[in-house]
Amino acid sequence: MIDLDQIKLEQINEFKAIQLITFVSQNNKFELNSEAAKFLSQLRGNIAFVVICGKYRTGKSFLLNKLIDVQNEGFQVSPTTTSCTQGIWLYTKPIINKQSNLQIYFLDTEGSESGAKSQAHDAKIFALAILMSSTFMFNSIGCIDEQSIIQLHLTTLLSKNIQVQDHDNSNNENILGYYTPKFIWLLRDFVLEMKDGQNRKITPKEYLELALHDDRQYQSENSKKVRKTLLTCFKDRNCFQFVRPVINENNLQKVNQLPNNQLREEFQQQVIQLREYLFKNTSPKQLNGVNLNGRMFCNMIETFITNFNKGKVPIISTAWEHIVETECQQGLIQAKSSYEDNLRKYFHADEAKSFEEIFQILKKIRDESFQTFHYIAGIREKNNHFEEYKKKLLDFMTEKENLAIRLNDDMNNTKNEEVIAEVSQKLKENLDQETFTIDNLEVFFQHFNEFLTAYDKKSAGTEKANTLIHFLQNHHPIIVKQLINSVVQKYSKNKNQAEEEKAVQQVKEKQLLDNIKILEQNISQHETKIKKLDQDKVQLEAQKKQLSDQLSKLQTENKTIRDNIKDVDELQNMIAQKNEEIQGLKKIITSLQTKKKKGCCG
Repeated sequence: MIDLDQIKLEQINEFKAIQLITFVSQNNKFELNSEAAKFLSQLRGNIAFVVICGKYRTGKSFLLNKLIDVQNEGFQVSPTTTSCTQGIWLYTKPIINKQSNLQIYFLDTEGSESGAKSQAHDAKIFALAILMSSTFMFNSIGCIDEQSIIQLHLTTLLSKNIQVQDHDNSNNENILGYYTPKFIWLLRDFVLEMKDGQNRKITPKEYLELALHDDRQYQSENSKKVRKTLLTCFKDRNCFQFVRPVINENNLQKVNQLPNNQLREEFQQQVIQLREYLFKNTSPKQLNGVNLNGRMFCNMIETFITNFNKGKVPIISTAWEHIVETECQQGLIQAKSSYEDNLRKYFHADEAKSFEEIFQILKKIRDESFQTFHYIAGIREKNNHFEEYKKKLLDFMTEKENLAIRLNDDMNNTKNEEVIAEVSQKLKENLDQETFTIDNLEVFFQHFNEFLTAYDKKSAGTEKANTLIHFLQNHHPIIVKQLINSVVQKYSKNKNQAEEEKAVQQVKEKQLLDNIKILEQNISQHETKIKKLDQDKVQLEAQKKQLSDQLSKLQTENKTIRDNIKDVDELQNMIAQKNEEIQGLKKIITSLQTKKKKGCCG
């Protein structure tokens, strides 16, 4: 944040005397010079103003030039008898007290009693000088006497030309004392030795106090009024004396061109003493206990001048209200400017931010803008103007924040749509490929949760949820329909494949049953044949037995059997042939039974 207390004097091209207040005789009005107003408005930090007043042609401008240690480039000094200073002038180079960081500026005023202006004009210049000064210096020639005190008769008009409040001014003069500056009486060309009534040496300050409290009976009423006013209105008073700067009368006309080493050493020492006193004792310019910056100082002057130009009396309370409101206005302007600068700094058209980021950024720049506003407008926080302009700043920031959030959301929405398109691609591909079945729906839900997680991680902005909801509202029916179609088609496909396989199996089973039936028929036929062969075998065995019996009978019988041997051999051959047939049938039956068992198991 910019340090508003920092004054950069190096930015000023040159130091010079510029007119602060001009009197326009054509319309009989005062004007605040624009160049001076511009210069003052840039001043920050603690500032003070030392103003000098007094009768014309009494060396006011020359003394100021010595105090600020300038010569030809300082306040104008004329060798003629006419007043050369018109209005009020300001020298742009301050004396800076680095210890207190106080900038002390010097103001020169046109001399009074010049004859060219009225007493009313002189009174207004005098009042403006009092109102503008932190330290007010009255310049006069010689000692303090009736005549010099009468020169301060303008002080008696202060209560008429300056009001503290716009109502109840019965005690205005006493109250005014709280707003008046420090008072210094400058005694020029003073040659007398300062002593009191008892012939004791006294200081210039004691000399002033004795003169103001002198209540001798022969004093005029005007003198008494001046003394009373000085005592009432100026609580902090001091006095400095100065010898004539040169001894040679001929050098007085060109005294401003003379270098310091050609001035009297005593005069130079007296200038140094006054400068050191001003350096140490001048306080920041205040109003209502608040240090004024250059902008506030300008606003105060403008208010007083406006009142004078309208034929009214400057009112300190009114000026203060104007300063407070103007500072609130300025605070609002600078806070808005700070806010918009930060918005441009942190937000770019091609860069979207997360909700957390935008929240932190908006809080930061809001705090900085409030800090700027409080610094400028917070001279008196508890006032209607402060709350009014603070509300305007709040409304402004709220509007800008809503706009920033909306623009950021628009960028985020575009990005979030791209994110959705990216992270939903895998899910769409699986749906298009009909990957999901009724048996693996948990895989679909896993992929869907992965899609949601990926979107939440990559998306940003306060509208990220709405973007997702909008996407689901538009695509959820499609996703569900694709999922249903995928499951149904996959189920139908699997069902058709199962039915085809079942039909093939049924055909195979039928063929197998048919084969088994044929095999059973063959087995039955072979079993019949085997049974018949068994019967034939039994018959043959019986015949064999019969023949064996007959053979035995024949062998037992004598020689008659030999004749029948040939028949017996043939019969044995027939029996052997039958046995071989029986063995072959048994093998066929065994083979058929084995095939039947294998067919049933298959």
